Amino acid sequence: MNYNHLTIEERACISKFKGMNLSIREMAKLLDRSPSTISRELKRNSYKTENNYSITSYVPTDAHCKYKNRRLNSHRKINIDCKVKKYIEDKLNKNWSPKQIVNYKDIKPINFPSTCTIYRWIHLGLLNNITMKKLRRKGKFKRPAEKRGKFNIGKTIKKRSKEVYNRNIFGHWEADTVESGRIDHQRKSKYCFVTLAERKSRLYICKLLPDRKEENVTKAIIELLSKFPQELVKTITCDRGKEFAG
Repeated sequence: MNYNHLTIEERACISKFKGMNLSIREMAKLLDRSPSTISRELKRNSYKTENNYSITSYVPTDAHCKYKNRRLNSHRKINIDCKVKKYIEDKLNKNWSPKQIVNYKDIKPINFPSTCTIYRWIHLGLLNNITMKKLRRKGKFKRPAEKRGKFNIGKTIKKRSKEVYNRNIFGHWEADTVESGRIDHQRKSKYCFVTLAERKSRLYICKLLPDRKEENVTKAIIELLSKFPQELVKTITCDRGKEFAG
């Protein structure tokens, strides 16, 4: 259920309406609020005057300050175990991602946090000298521009027949390459995988290559698909990367 907290302007109106001796329901109607919202607001933030304790007073600025203080103390307190904190900081300093830290099968301290929690701790500055810029993708990952060029052989993906989209017939493959991660926009290794996925069966095959050169990728695709009968290799869909030019 969506709920919008009262604003300082609405609290000023409540104070004005209270001075006009309007009922809670009349205030609620004018502010388009629930009567219970107005009632709770007056109970929480009104106080009895010193001269006559039977009369309550409502000051909008004081009420808004009380609201802000309650908001600050309404969240769950964050308690980080020292061993957990040190373990996470050590891994992040080694260019591990939060997801790698959580999923790595290692002897971790008890009560280990989730990936989202680690990101939240980083945003809140709870880890020593660790910011989003410290992460491998620097918090804002932008894929480097393709410098190897593109090719224009073959049909566009929009002109594939419907049988390819519907996954009704065997023999339609999708090719791609999987590379290593980057540190400071530099590949850690030139090695890559050439992958082929058959759309109907979801069969997935791959081959490790020393680089993404066109002659190596072409040779690998021919080798992988030569094991299948000709009727099971009808089309191959790939991107415009130079490695698929052959």
